[in-house]
Amino acid sequence: MQTMTLSEAAVALFRLHIERRGDIVVNDANREAYRELERAGLMIQGNSFRYGPGSIYSVSRLGFERKAELLAFARESA
Repeated sequence: MQTMTLSEAAVALFRLHIERRGDIVVNDANREAYRELERAGLMIQGNSFRYGPGSIYSVSRLGFERKAELLAFARESA
């Protein structure tokens, strides 16, 4: 399996996204962490009618497959 390096902010956001089942408002404070997760292939950017382009993120197939590993890492670093 490919090794990836993520910032602590991105790992924490991934964990929060999973815990809240995606119920997180994308804003300037977390946008770069979401983009980092997207570049790593763990999240997919989407659009919403209410908030517009790039306003929602969903866990990708790779993110789902590596979820347990990422959540374990998030707990270790907390």
